[in-house]
Amino acid sequence: PSSTRYQTSEEFMAGYIALKRKHNIPLPWEQDKYKEDKVTLPRPIIGLNFPKSATLTMSEYFACGGITSTHTTTQDGRIGICMMENHLADKPPMEGCNAHRNRKKEETKPIEVIFDIGLQGPPCYYASLHDGGLENIAKHYPEGTIMLVTRNATKWAKSITGWNGKIMKLWADESCHFDGSLEGEGMEYWNDLYMSNRSKRKYWLDFYEAHTQKIREFALKHLSLTYVEVELENDKMAEQLELYTGVKQSCVQVCHPGPHWIRKHDTTSKCHPKGEEPPSIDTEEANDYSDDEDNTFVEFNRLR
Repeated sequence: PSSTRYQTSEEFMAGYIALKRKHNIPLPWEQDKYKEDKVTLPRPIIGLNFPKSATLTMSEYFACGGITSTHTTTQDGRIGICMMENHLADKPPMEGCNAHRNRKKEETKPIEVIFDIGLQGPPCYYASLHDGGLENIAKHYPEGTIMLVTRNATKWAKSITGWNGKIMKLWADESCHFDGSLEGEGMEYWNDLYMSNRSKRKYWLDFYEAHTQKIREFALKHLSLTYVEVELENDKMAEQLELYTGVKQSCVQVCHPGPHWIRKHDTTSKCHPKGEEPPSIDTEEANDYSDDEDNTFVEFNRLR
């Protein structure tokens, strides 16, 4: 592991910004051409968060900022399928799934932001995990933006192993084979990581941190891209997002898309301002499902 693996998001971004300045590469949020835009980042904006890392929260954040943002699927189908097929065909990652059609207004808008881009499978695909996925983004969107919201690895592991183990069973064991049997070119590193760990808990911590390290190292080598990283548990996350994106802090909400959470909290809204989430009507049971936002298990079963 390199030293970048254990930096906080704030520490990494400070070094990343310094490196961009050293090479005289302008930061978009400081450029005049973006200051009048709704969002001060180049498009497309591709979020690389794993499930259970605020994917819906970020999609809703940019939608609140006034640009077209989508989570998990587009009107053309699952984002992960589109990106996987385009990767294999050496096409731009969002070709064929980058438009949103408003039938009432009879207008079509480009999709500018995507989050939850993985494909739980089978087959399984993550642009940030499978070799060549990040390179395909950089090749076709050399001045675009890649974004990552990190979490404390221990808290992420607790969250992803929740739901009585159902998410982990479907996502890691049956579909993506994060159990040391990943198939495909360049998967040896992740398989070796699994085999070298004596405990599953330690493996998931290493897995999450190695994924963050891979993205950070890629960002440092591809400075024409804009990279933005924030940390979910950082009290200054909303402030940092507003600095980088120009979208107001109040657009950061807490999101729980799973139908179980919505039912147990007797609400119709997936997202609420921090501190204004509705109380649970069944505290003991709801706590098993409400660790934080994500609909991986629900979405997976819908597609099976």
